[in-house]
Amino acid sequence: MRQVIAAFALAATLAPAAHATNFFDGFDGSGGPNGGNWQTSNWSNGSPFGCTFAYSEVWLSGSGNLILNVNSSVPAAIKCSEIRTWQSFTYGKFVVRMQPGTIQGADSSFFLYTGTAGTPSHNEIDIEFINGGRTLHTNVWTADRQNYQQYAVSTGWRTLGFEWRPTYVRWFSVSDSGVETEFRRVNTTISAPMQLMLNHWVGDNSAGAKNFLGQYSGGGGSAYYDWVKVSD
Repeated sequence: MRQVIAAFALAATLAPAAHATNFFDGFDGSGGPNGGNWQTSNWSNGSPFGCTFAYSEVWLSGSGNLILNVNSSVPAAIKCSEIRTWQSFTYGKFVVRMQPGTIQGADSSFFLYTGTAGTPSHNEIDIEFINGGRTLHTNVWTADRQNYQQYAVSTGWRTLGFEWRPTYVRWFSVSDSGVETEFRRVNTTISAPMQLMLNHWVGDNSAGAKNFLGQYSGGGGSAYYDWVKVSD
């Protein structure tokens, strides 16, 4: 995902870099948005985003889920949602249990990010659900060059993740019994610390947005996150 976040590079340099060690959030309220683990975005990224990230569209449910919402009640000022860890990570396994949103022309994501898009400082590892939650988009950006692959999937809850090491990134799914199945591997040399991010947003129907997300024709809804786990 190519995104330009105001002051993101500064935030990344200020966040402490660490190897991924025993980070877990079950979204029970102890480390949720603006808590000990996460910062909530409250700004506009510009094109190809067709919405403004807002505090109001991020909350915790009573059942222990993180809700990332798209609010289209005011079509001229659509609100969407994003959180990111205060901490930066270098290498590790990053796993999420989530139910992507089903809005056409939208994106529900789980990814690592650092740098400024359009420059060699941009590195990123992505899990994104597009096409109404029916396409899984995996991508790795290395010095602003991408290497992506997409997969047709069904909607609903799923557990999946990626493992980032000095020489490769691999993506995998996790069964209900905990069995891990790798489905993609890419050689890479990313070493810059990155922050973990989750967001849910709609495109602005620019050429770039429609090429990636498809046409957004209105409507809102939520993506749900049960837990996030990071380990060595």
